[in-house]
Amino acid sequence: MPKHGAETLIEDNQVIYKRYFDVPLELAFEAWSSPEHLSHWWGPDGFTLTTTSMEFAESGCWEFIMHGPNGRDYENKVQFLQINAPFFMRYKHSGDGGGDAHVEFEVRVRFEACGDGTNLTFEQIFSSKRELERLDSRYGAIKGAEQHLGKFSQYLLKLSSSRRGKT
Repeated sequence: MPKHGAETLIEDNQVIYKRYFDVPLELAFEAWSSPEHLSHWWGPDGFTLTTTSMEFAESGCWEFIMHGPNGRDYENKVQFLQINAPFFMRYKHSGDGGGDAHVEFEVRVRFEACGDGTNLTFEQIFSSKRELERLDSRYGAIKGAEQHLGKFSQYLLKLSSSRRGKT
């Protein structure tokens, strides 16, 4: 992946997002795994986040509410299936999409050192191609995830800059 590059690949029932971040691997992992950081960037543009509970450990859960720009709250739950800090995490994400629109998919996040920066591979795996298409049509899942990673990038730059200022 080129430095500062970003790409999105769709393969059957999976969407794979690849991004480069100009921050150390450990900082990128920390910002993805700590509620103090997640509240600053998690979710698509216009969304905010409230964590109700989080146990960042294998078999642990993170329960949170995404507050949409339309004033609607979306309850979500992440169950951590596998964690290999600071390189990898795998989890099941489920949420209330409203009415009969339950949302569920698996996520794999890989962090790889690249010089002084980090390559991130974020994979969403849906139960079927049809389910991916349904969630993308109804919620803009792919664009939302791209915005999610854009907010992550902005937050990492701000966090990295503030930490450099303290040394």
